[in-house]
Amino acid sequence: MTPQKNCENCKQPYPLQRYEMGYRTCVNCSTESRWSAVPVINHKTGNEVQIVKDPEVAQEFMAKSARVGFGTLRGISGGYKPRPKKESTPVVLPDAPLLETGVVIRRRSLPHEFDQVGESVMALAEANRWEEARNYIDEARAQKRIWGGQQQQLHQILNELQKLNIS
Repeated sequence: MTPQKNCENCKQPYPLQRYEMGYRTCVNCSTESRWSAVPVINHKTGNEVQIVKDPEVAQEFMAKSARVGFGTLRGISGGYKPRPKKESTPVVLPDAPLLETGVVIRRRSLPHEFDQVGESVMALAEANRWEEARNYIDEARAQKRIWGGQQQQLHQILNELQKLNIS
């Protein structure tokens, strides 16, 4: 049986070696943060482990030593930016529905909405209602049913069709 001392807080026994190192509490009552070990890779066979006491420094070390590409470390390439701790705040769009739990659903244009808008525009173009088709495209963009790039594509298609139809 190993000799033990009692913790000053919870009175539970802990190893005597811990007492000899200057600690007067057990591991469970300790206010010290855990130490971390981060790998240092010098070469494919020349690796070592660095002991780091501060967990934030260890996290930064791991992020900077991550590989971005072949042979390049993130810390060397300037790609490391510490991420600030922030609370997530939902973005409420004017037309975003709200669930019963209060969670906001963000509205995104979906591929099938682009197809639906495109079909409606083509139907208007077939009837030679060019101005209505252009207004429909712009309205769909304003309603966030399609993206700006999709709006431009539809306008280009409409312009080419109108040129072909006139000649």
